[in-house]
Amino acid sequence: MTNVGLIGFGQWARQAYAPLLGEIPQVQVVAVSAQSHATRELAERTFGTETKTFADCHELLNDSTVDALLIALPNSLHAPVLQAAARSNKHLFFEPPVAVDPEVASEVLDTLAASSGVVQADLELRYLPVMDDVLACIQSGTVGEPLMAKIRLWCNWGYGGGAWYDEVQGESFFLWLGCWYLDVLDCIFKQAAVQASVVGGHHSNGTLMDAGWASLLYSDGRIGQLEFNLVIPQETTIELTVACQSGEIIADLQTGRWRWRGQTGDWHLEHTPASTPAYGFVGMRESLQGFFDTIYGGDGPRANVEVMRRIQHAAQLCAEAESKFHRYGADTSFKG
Repeated sequence: MTNVGLIGFGQWARQAYAPLLGEIPQVQVVAVSAQSHATRELAERTFGTETKTFADCHELLNDSTVDALLIALPNSLHAPVLQAAARSNKHLFFEPPVAVDPEVASEVLDTLAASSGVVQADLELRYLPVMDDVLACIQSGTVGEPLMAKIRLWCNWGYGGGAWYDEVQGESFFLWLGCWYLDVLDCIFKQAAVQASVVGGHHSNGTLMDAGWASLLYSDGRIGQLEFNLVIPQETTIELTVACQSGEIIADLQTGRWRWRGQTGDWHLEHTPASTPAYGFVGMRESLQGFFDTIYGGDGPRANVEVMRRIQHAAQLCAEAESKFHRYGADTSFKG
């Protein structure tokens, strides 16, 4: 049995983590830390009155009965809590980014790398079965080496403004949501970006970029692009396009429907669906199950510290390019 402690019990932990943990055999939530008394009472109602609750997460970290930690906190709290959690050497599942400040992020990543426990970032799109098949298609040589890739996120998450802006608290899109979609590009290229440029607009509140493009250059001349629009009244679309030396792949990551063509030009249609989405997000079940599979002796996590180091770097390049775009206009880019 793996005893789990939750650090943070907000909407994401309640709607995504809690139901999934109840589905995984040999896993039980034994402790929760949350700042408010009302939230701690809610945790007891959710998991049982025997669940230990703490106002201070460090008390939970010092609890020897807890084997694994799931952390879901506002971005501003990530760095100190992740460092303390890593030093506890408990198994650790966390949400990106590791920090907002680049220097602090580097320190946090070094601390995570030194932990003796399993450390996995919740980059759930990496765990999608359709991504497995897309990568297998590339690795087979059928379409040749990838030269360009684009991930497109269209959704209504920011449509209407208000609550969305309050949740983000003025942070860059790339350090709020961008990590998950930049990770899809990392799955294709498996290397750190060296330069980013950003163009975008501010439709819902006039200050936070909620639609635009980020273009990333990699060391061997390969190009990745993230296109996003959070303020359109339509269902979520997450589409990956990969242009290769001798073919092309187009994949709908939401539905698992994808197609590829090689040198003949004939399209081949495939369907590799994910499990049922958790709180509307595909891949969450696969990601969390992968974490516990690693604890039980499986292969190391796909979303490990070195992967997270590249994603953090890409997000920071984009965030700095976004900041320059705000100040100087479209003719800006940032090298790292």
